[in-house]
Amino acid sequence: MVSHVLFTDGSVNPQQRLGVGVCLLLPAAFLESSLSEPDLNELAMRCQYRRFTDTSSTQLELQTLLWGVSIYREQIAPVERGGLRLYTDSQCIVGLAGRRERLEKHGFSAVHSRRPLSNSALYRAFFAAGDELGFEVVKLAGHCRTAAQDNVQQIFAAVDRCARRELGRWLAE
Repeated sequence: MVSHVLFTDGSVNPQQRLGVGVCLLLPAAFLESSLSEPDLNELAMRCQYRRFTDTSSTQLELQTLLWGVSIYREQIAPVERGGLRLYTDSQCIVGLAGRRERLEKHGFSAVHSRRPLSNSALYRAFFAAGDELGFEVVKLAGHCRTAAQDNVQQIFAAVDRCARRELGRWLAE
């Protein structure tokens, strides 16, 4: 049974290799009890963000997810942990489970050059966290019309807006 849900998203400036990751950890009951539209302003205030340097979009998505998982570990006592459901729009993260066997078979290295993959440490950390916590990853559409959004999509849209806003603020400093 899922006890908590974690929404993660990031916004990156590829030219400057700067990114902001945003996490929102909620009890799963929040989604079940939220029959009406969620208060997006309240959710935005509950979002946590972190700045990352020397990153790419793929790295940022993985870094943000792993940081969010660490928040879950810190804030939720082991006896209170049930299943964790992760919501993301990252195709890389969603596809990692299907790539795991091949990645491990080749030692997280490129098949032909045998050089370590640039994100190998992040992939290993992702799989270790998944093995420990047994989380479920749910792929969401990154951007969709407001009329087509359910509560989960609305919450994710608030996280996405927070990431873009915080990156803009950082770049304006």
